[in-house]
Amino acid sequence: MSDPDHSAVYAAELAAFDGTDLEEVQPFDMIRGALERVVNESWWSGGIVDVRRARSNASSSSTRCAVSEQSLKAIIRLSALQMTVATAAHELAHVLAGVERGHDAVYRRAYLDVVRVITNLDTTDRRHDTHVSQLADAFARAGLLVGKRAWQAPPEAIGGAFAL
Repeated sequence: MSDPDHSAVYAAELAAFDGTDLEEVQPFDMIRGALERVVNESWWSGGIVDVRRARSNASSSSTRCAVSEQSLKAIIRLSALQMTVATAAHELAHVLAGVERGHDAVYRRAYLDVVRVITNLDTTDRRHDTHVSQLADAFARAGLLVGKRAWQAPPEAIGGAFAL
């Protein structure tokens, strides 16, 4: 499959997130837990997502989807070197937009929505639009348009209440 925007999206990610904590390697259970929280939110319409470790010698992460009449099931495999929030958000956006879309404008909208949710799960460390703006600005500088949603917009406030 030809994906003309692939390299430009990767360059925009680097411009947006390089040097931020979204690019820090994290424990697998933390990344899997964050992805599970995103897909358990009421706005999520991307189907079931199974998050796994990639083979020990894998140098990149991947997403594969299987569609049946009953449901959509995606498998995200994260490599040890890419066990980051940024990579997890990138892969989950493929599920929301549809893997067949590659890195097109609709995928980029999904990516912005996933970043908005995943960076605001922790009620003690909400990022609001910080990382969303960084990524949107990087897309704009690269001349990458952002498409319209084919799903419900994520809510402004994500995650549960924090009680002392």
